Amino acid sequence: MYKRHLLHITYFLNFFLAFYAFSVTYINSSMLERHWGPSMVGFIYALAALGSIATISFIPRLLKNVGDVRWSMIVMCVGIVTSVGLAVVTNPIAIVFLFVLHISCISALLVDMDVFLENTSENEESGVVRGTFLTIGNTALILSPFLIGLLLGDTENYSRVYFFSAAILIPALFILSFSYKHFKDPVYTPTPLLGALKKLIHRPALARISYINFVLRFFYAWMVIYTPLYLHTYMQMPWGEIGIIFTIMLIPFALFTLPLGTLADKVYGEKEILIAGLSILAMATIALFFIKTPSFFIWAMALLLTRVGAASVDIMNETYFFKNISPEEADMASVWRTIEPFAYIVAAIIAGILLLIIPLPFLFPVLGLVVISAIPVALKLEDTL
Repeated sequence: MYKRHLLHITYFLNFFLAFYAFSVTYINSSMLERHWGPSMVGFIYALAALGSIATISFIPRLLKNVGDVRWSMIVMCVGIVTSVGLAVVTNPIAIVFLFVLHISCISALLVDMDVFLENTSENEESGVVRGTFLTIGNTALILSPFLIGLLLGDTENYSRVYFFSAAILIPALFILSFSYKHFKDPVYTPTPLLGALKKLIHRPALARISYINFVLRFFYAWMVIYTPLYLHTYMQMPWGEIGIIFTIMLIPFALFTLPLGTLADKVYGEKEILIAGLSILAMATIALFFIKTPSFFIWAMALLLTRVGAASVDIMNETYFFKNISPEEADMASVWRTIEPFAYIVAAIIAGILLLIIPLPFLFPVLGLVVISAIPVALKLEDTL
């Protein structure tokens, strides 16, 4: 009974943590561009991703020595400080330092929530549990761009959004400290990140789903960094309008995640939904290249279609991976969460090089081809159903 209670608290906590992360996701690149120029944005993201990988690599050992609850509270306190810092600091070098810490905190909290979920749920219900968890987080994801539009309007006062990001972590900190007093950590088996990566590579199912996850995170990296810049800087669309477009774009994450997770558990398995999602994602992303007008409706519908595919792939990735690991394998969860910052590094470097020789709109068809590369890998998966 206590285990089920903690699962529900974890769902609730995830809403606040998602708001902390997503409220600034779509303004980070514009904030960095203001201080460093557009050519440096991708490289700063790559640096932040390296910071995340370094942080995640220590998490299994920290969990063994400190425990997940205490470690999560430390990360939240650092997260509050970094968000306030990004709101008030103007020194470009200090901003990079704070940004790296901010992204590292988000990555660490993702791993912490994975550990809580794995220890409060059963593998056979992974689809429903992960679907519910992601749906709650994705509600914050959907509301965040609308909130950004309200906070910014036609201005570029990004400090308001970073103050909000800091404030939303305060109730999360209290929920964690009061609700998880009696949480018992499992016996963690710390493995160096490279050692855990070798374990993953020697398990073909996990290796394949990890590549698909890398492609999805690569997609998110390019879209999160360059879509806001493209719409705001090149298409000259105001933040109020962009916020509403992104809110519409993200609706599939709330509508599809839980139903698809349930279908994966009880009807289809993950493979068929993965392949369909990747196909939609690839075609919709390539289609963005052909949109040459700053039309609110056209961009809203086109970006919405990309997230129909992304939402389908996202929940299938999570369900398939966590069905194939045990609660004690915190090292494997760390490797899984390292994929996102690693994808950001690769995406930022490749995009930075490509933008030296091609205009920004050409990133969309290139990205579509990257997504297509994951389809043959998905065809080799064996359903868990």
